[in-house]
Formats: sequence, structure tokens, C-alpha cells
Amino acid sequence: MRVEGEKPLGFFSSKGMNTLVAAVLLIAITLVIAVIVSTAISGLAKTGSAEVQTRAASFVNCSSSDIDVTQVYLDTGPMNVSRVAVRNNGQQRETIISAAMFNKTGFTAAPLTTFPVSLARGDVTNLLFNITGNVTCASFSQVVVTTECTFETFAQAPKNC
Repeated sequence: MRVEGEKPLGFFSSKGMNTLVAAVLLIAITLVIAVIVSTAISGLAKTGSAEVQTRAASFVNCSSSDIDVTQVYLDTGPMNVSRVAVRNNGQQRETIISAAMFNKTGFTAAPLTTFPVSLARGDVTNLLFNITGNVTCASFSQVVVTTECTFETFAQAPKNC
């Protein structure tokens, strides 16, 4: 039973929480939020920094990259195979990841070469395509060769035509 004018025991008065307890709780909550935010920002900064380093390294590695499609040969005889001669003119080893031969209507010849193809500096390789029913001398449009860093398009008339 409470006597008139007597204060209740504990942290709460009839008007609410004690001011000292409220201040301590406010500071504690603020510190917890600050720790959470700083941890999140630190993680984002580390992730962003790693991504920038990876992209910068990739750019430096690709700056000396250069390939050239030197010639395209169409054998429309019984073999129906096309050879695409590719030279690595760059200062480093290249990896050809894909190549496509197109005719004028957009159809592609099936590649017979298995990708990826590693190409040392200064070397030449031949990529093979099955041109049966798709690419002829009259319908040839272009060849696109893609490496990890660059691509080269050959849109001239092929040899043997």
C-alpha cells in the first residue's frame, strides 16, 4: 500500500523512467547503431576495393592484347570446311574463347575447333568451321574471333573464292 507523497521504489516514478536511466539507454542504443553502421560500411569498402583492384589488373593485362584474323579460307569442295587464320600480335599469351562465322542472312557455321584455344605471343592458329549448306563464297559475311580481352572482325572476301 502506498502512502500519499511517497515515491515508488525502482527506476520508474509515477511520471515515467528515471532521467539517468533514459540517458544511459540512449547512449547504449546510439553506440550499437554506430557499430552496426561502421561494420557495414567497412565491409562495403573492402568489397569495392577488391573489385577495383581486380578490374585494374584486368585492364593492365589487356592493354597489350592484340589479335589479327589474317585470312579466311573456304573449301567448298567435298570437305566443306573453312579455316580462319588468327595471329597473336600482342605482347602476351592470348586465349581465344569463341569464334563465329556468319553468312549474309545471319546464319552461323558450326565451329569444329574446341574452345578455349591458347595462343602464344607471335603464334598463328587455324580455327575450323563446318560450312556445309551455310556459308559459300557468295554468301560469306564475316568472322568474329573473341579473346578474354579483345575481339577481331574479318569482313573481307575469303580466299579460294
